[in-house]
Amino acid sequence: MMSVPGEAPGALETNRSIIRTARVEVEREDPDRGPAQAVSLAKAHGGYAQRVTSESATVRVPAERLDGFLGAVPGLGKVARQTVSADDVTESHLDLKVRLANLERVRERYLELLQRAVTVEDTLRVEKELERVTAEYESLKARLEALENQVALATVSLEFQRPVRPGPVGWVFYGLGKAVKWLFVWD
Repeated sequence: MMSVPGEAPGALETNRSIIRTARVEVEREDPDRGPAQAVSLAKAHGGYAQRVTSESATVRVPAERLDGFLGAVPGLGKVARQTVSADDVTESHLDLKVRLANLERVRERYLELLQRAVTVEDTLRVEKELERVTAEYESLKARLEALENQVALATVSLEFQRPVRPGPVGWVFYGLGKAVKWLFVWD
């Protein structure tokens, strides 16, 4: 990787726009109490509840606090499964910013033309184009704000369930599975 004179090494990496999401399955004896505790944990990490049901919660936490939040999740119960994903949207983010800046310049030119319009016909034509450009500008601005919100706040989906306890026949297959694993996989 080539470095740019005057910039610190790794400066390009810090400006990336990354959307982080996590999905966590938690086992606990009282799964119906888990969502409320997850919301409290999210609030303690500067986040909020996006969606809460009887046995699940989707919370948003600041992206820079996601690792700390996930580190505290085992306090809610036994983590059965956890997946974390990161989606680099830097290109889309920059594209939206450039398109927004270009539309802003076009809007300014149309406003200048509107002030110089002499006839009613010219005024109506310029206003029509100005309205179209403004609508596109507002749409892109909303998309950019939504994208920046997704980058700033990580989304964590938590599912709470009771631990699965195998019955008598289940224990036989559990032991059989361990024996087969022992035959083929040695640590």
